[in-house]
Amino acid sequence: MKNNITKIIFAGCGHGGIVALKSLQEYFTYIEVITDDLDVIALLRVTDKQIDSLSSSLTNLVVCAGYKEIIKENILKEKTIINTHPSLLPKYRGFHGLAWAMLNFESELGFTIHLMNKYIDDGDILEQYKIKYKEETSQEIMTLFDDYVRDNLGRVVVDYLSNRLIPLRQDKSKATWVAKRNIDDCIIDFSKSNLYIERFFKVLVLPYPLPMLKIENILYEILDHKLIEIDYYTDLGRVVNIEDDDVYIKVKDGLLVINNIRKYKTEEKIKASEIMRIGKRL
Repeated sequence: MKNNITKIIFAGCGHGGIVALKSLQEYFTYIEVITDDLDVIALLRVTDKQIDSLSSSLTNLVVCAGYKEIIKENILKEKTIINTHPSLLPKYRGFHGLAWAMLNFESELGFTIHLMNKYIDDGDILEQYKIKYKEETSQEIMTLFDDYVRDNLGRVVVDYLSNRLIPLRQDKSKATWVAKRNIDDCIIDFSKSNLYIERFFKVLVLPYPLPMLKIENILYEILDHKLIEIDYYTDLGRVVNIEDDDVYIKVKDGLLVINNIRKYKTEEKIKASEIMRIGKRL
């Protein structure tokens, strides 16, 4: 279903950018695209055009998905910019909103399509997609979000242009802000509850880095685990037992049991028992 708006700009990359562009192509004949993602570039039609920057185009409407550049205030004044964000704004503004929402044990998760202003994730809401959390991994939830974007982003943009939906101002009193997670944030905190550690394993799944241990200043991803709940005191993060290649590490609510690990950024899979000893403090 095409519309009478002749041209828009799309800026984005990654899996979110791919589904966003596919959705927009169902509604817009001509799209100017800003990306360095080869998978996004491969989707360009003969009527689409790759451009270098927002300032190089006179087109007034921009849609962003997975776009990591900070847009300058003068561009925000000149153009209408629609953004996508993987949280239920106004909560979890910033990078990795889904991960932070899961780690905060939100019972409801979601995705927001909104207008962008100089505070980025602060702009008026155009539409939100909500789900009840049912112990899915972050990757499973992102797949649901991608499906939603693929099926709905183009429609939402057209509805906004046609005045068929009214932007909803965010309630700033309910806003929370989060920062980009890095590799150090993937290291297990032994002082956390079993419930938190289990959720941590739900958040950090392939294709992203897995939960990690730092051993002799080397990072190892944990390939399998189980948690035992038992209430007793000894040093947190200490290896307390090794049997049948299973390594038992004391955590706040009991024991984290691991077996197979691999060095971060490699495919070198090893047994945790090969490099650990009883009594070692991690």
